[in-house]
Parts: sequence; structure tokens; C-alpha cells
Amino acid sequence: MQPPRTATDRDVQMMRLALSRGRAGTPAPNPHVGAVLVRDGEVIGVGHHERAGCAHAEVAAMADAGYDVRGATLYVTLEPCNHHGRTPPCCDAILREGVARVVVGCRDLNPAVGGGGVERLRAAGVAVVVGVCEADAFGLLGEWMNRLRGAA
Repeated sequence: MQPPRTATDRDVQMMRLALSRGRAGTPAPNPHVGAVLVRDGEVIGVGHHERAGCAHAEVAAMADAGYDVRGATLYVTLEPCNHHGRTPPCCDAILREGVARVVVGCRDLNPAVGGGGVERLRAAGVAVVVGVCEADAFGLLGEWMNRLRGAA
């Protein structure tokens, strides 16, 4: 049985930490993204997307945790990518490392990417909650979202 797809007060608290982490780095032209890994109520890893071509926030948080993340909950400000770019899809790493639950701030609205990360994770049996601190997560994407709108 899957855990509920609704957010808890703890989810909001951890997403706020991910949002704080997401403000770091200079990832342009990529978006600012933060991530936090929690297992058994303890933060085991944090990360952000430092710069284009480097590990995305999810993978940076896993590296910070020493990749011992099986059964953990991942809080990430932007939907995990499900496409190959300069780096492999974050969904691949999330599934390979055994993350049990993913809490997403906002969906990836890049039409070139097409999202799909949430659906892929759910199809693989990962519990996913979407929209936690969504307005703040979109706010973190300001410059990147403006570039997307300009390209549309």
C-alpha cells in the first residue's frame, strides 16, 4: 500500500529547507533547484544545482548522503528530470538508489523537456506528492521561467 499523496507539516518544513538550498549556486541557463533527503526523521543529505553541467540537486543530495538513501524521502523544489541533457535523468538515480518517496515543489514546465518525471516515478512505485510550497518553488525559478516564456 502506497503512502498518501498529500503533504504533511513535516513535508512543508523540509521543502522550505530545500528552497533555502536552492538559492545557492549559479546554474544559469538551468534553474535554481534545491533538494533534501530525509530518512527516519533525520536529514541525511542536502544539495543544490551548483552550475550547468554539474550534478542536479537530487544527485548532489544523494552524494552528500553517501548514496545510502534506500527508503528515504526526497524533497526537491522542481520535478526530477526524466530526460538526457548534459547529465543523465535524475529519475534514473532516484530509482536506482531506492528512494521511497518524492515530494515536489512544482512541475517542470519546460516544453522541451515535457516533464514526465512524476509519472515515471509513480509508475515505478515511488510515492510522489506534488505542489508543496508551490508558489515559493515557482518563485525560485524566476529567471529561468522568464527565459522559458521568452522562448515560447
